[in-house]
Amino acid sequence: MLPPSHIAYTVAALDEIQRRSDVFDDADYRWVIVAAVAPDLIDKPLAWAYFYRRYKSAVLFAHTLLVHIAVPLLTLWKAPQRMIYALAFNGHAMLDRLWLFQNTWYWPFRGWQFHVWQKRGSEQEAIGLAYWYAFTRRPELWGWELGGMIAGLRFLWRNRLWERERLWHLVRTGRLKR
Repeated sequence: MLPPSHIAYTVAALDEIQRRSDVFDDADYRWVIVAAVAPDLIDKPLAWAYFYRRYKSAVLFAHTLLVHIAVPLLTLWKAPQRMIYALAFNGHAMLDRLWLFQNTWYWPFRGWQFHVWQKRGSEQEAIGLAYWYAFTRRPELWGWELGGMIAGLRFLWRNRLWERERLWHLVRTGRLKR
């Protein structure tokens, strides 16, 4: 899944939770967005810098079950009031359906290899080709991305973020103006 859809699904879900309950009312949407794409923010630079040459993958450590268990447990232990950020982090695994990539998801329990992407060209070319390959050969991914676009547009519409004052409030404070 592409980053805009990770972000859209996550902020739309948080908005819905906040509207239906008084849970996570103090969540900062800016940090929720960072948490939603954090596995990619961690793994893509690692792949680019070193690990792609070794593993031929850009989906590495931050996309493993081990990390997705550790993050909420550490959050519960050290800062339970920040659990929304751990949930946004774990939402990334759900949206990417990482359990389908068993070498990565169950790493290191199934061995030391990660799910292999395209094996040709530079790291940048291979990562781009992997996305191209996925989207041209797996049409169901278009549905997930379309759903992300709809979720994002609904979030913008429900919160009237086309109004400069409301958008600027969200950018400055990380909270929606209700």
